[in-house]
Amino acid sequence: MKIVVLSASLVAAALLVCTAQAQEAQPAGAAAAKAARPGASKIGPDRPTGDQKAVDGDAQPAKAVENVPKPAIERATSLTATLVVKVVHPEEVRKAAIERAKAAGGWPTLVTEGELHLKVPHEALAATVDQLAAAGIVLQKSLQRVDLTEQIAQMQARLKSKREILERLRTFFADSDTQSTLRIEQSMTQLVIEIECLQGELHVADASAKMAVVQASFQYHQRQRISYVRSPFEWLNSLDIDRFLADF
Repeated sequence: MKIVVLSASLVAAALLVCTAQAQEAQPAGAAAAKAARPGASKIGPDRPTGDQKAVDGDAQPAKAVENVPKPAIERATSLTATLVVKVVHPEEVRKAAIERAKAAGGWPTLVTEGELHLKVPHEALAATVDQLAAAGIVLQKSLQRVDLTEQIAQMQARLKSKREILERLRTFFADSDTQSTLRIEQSMTQLVIEIECLQGELHVADASAKMAVVQASFQYHQRQRISYVRSPFEWLNSLDIDRFLADF
């Protein structure tokens, strides 16, 4: 009986040794497949990263989006300043305003007893208006802005189109008869007239966008210059007669 029990123990020990050797002899692929089964623990990322895909050839790495600012569109604007000023000596005010406008690169367009129109560069508009306003009492002042960007762009496009048609018509003379030549010349003459008109309108619009307009109207009551004399009363000597008469 003891011999039988010992034999069974030996057999069980031999089976355990065989099982351990078989597990050690399993290939690496089998172990990897076992680890990939549901419920098995995972070591490392589930899927390759973007850079790893790029190395393997599966995909290109994502490029960073650069925020490149768009260039600002330069607007073409027409400026017209209008003011009504009450002055004592309009001739002197007009003369000083014209001299300042010429010094800034502008010129007068209308000069009368009660009106003064000037064209000055945009950067000199504020200084010109301030000079006229400081010459008396401002009764009214306004500034008008007109955006000419779209209008100028449309005229440039129309001018380019008409010039292209004109050049195309000139190529028809080689294969045309007398009657066709006369019709081509008539069409070209009409196109030249339209091109010249568009060039004039475009020149006026460009000039309006570069030069501002100042329209000043004067209200005044002409007075003679006051001759100052020394008064024995000191308070009369310190009195600003010109300012008092202007306010009056």
